[in-house]
Amino acid sequence: MNKGIKLLSTGVLAATLLVGGITAPKEAEAASISAKFGSVVHVSNQDQIIDNVIRTGKSLMGGKAQYDHQYVPGRRMDCSGFTYYLYGKFGVDLHTKDDDRQVNLGKSVPKSQLRKGDLVFYNSNKGRKDVTHVAIYIGNGQVLHMSNTASDVTISSLNSSWHKKNYLTARRVID
Repeated sequence: MNKGIKLLSTGVLAATLLVGGITAPKEAEAASISAKFGSVVHVSNQDQIIDNVIRTGKSLMGGKAQYDHQYVPGRRMDCSGFTYYLYGKFGVDLHTKDDDRQVNLGKSVPKSQLRKGDLVFYNSNKGRKDVTHVAIYIGNGQVLHMSNTASDVTISSLNSSWHKKNYLTARRVID
């Protein structure tokens, strides 16, 4: 790089830092939380993390992210890749993109006590003990999820027939 350009770019950077400071992305300050298998992790800013997870998930609606089993963060994901991506983006490591393993994270939560941010699991293979889908509870009886190739990211009611019929369990990862 030309010495004059290097000095100019260094000066511009220094001036920017002095005038405006460094701005961090509007993500929760969770740093890096490792979700636990079998127990919840307590964090002071859990509401901020969950609100950011939900807001970001909603921002991917309308075809901005597509259902796909090949994981391309923020662009192509299946349901458990979606939860893995969203929580990871805000400092919560779910350890796995496998819904059969995610169902062991955190602590079990009765359906009647769901809170925003809880992971909701489904089994549509009634002949097998298997998790076939995962969503994020967003309040008011609704879940946000990477639904399928026809719907991609969507919001669904827990009271809809499919969700009632296939509901398996819910887990709280952070508290």
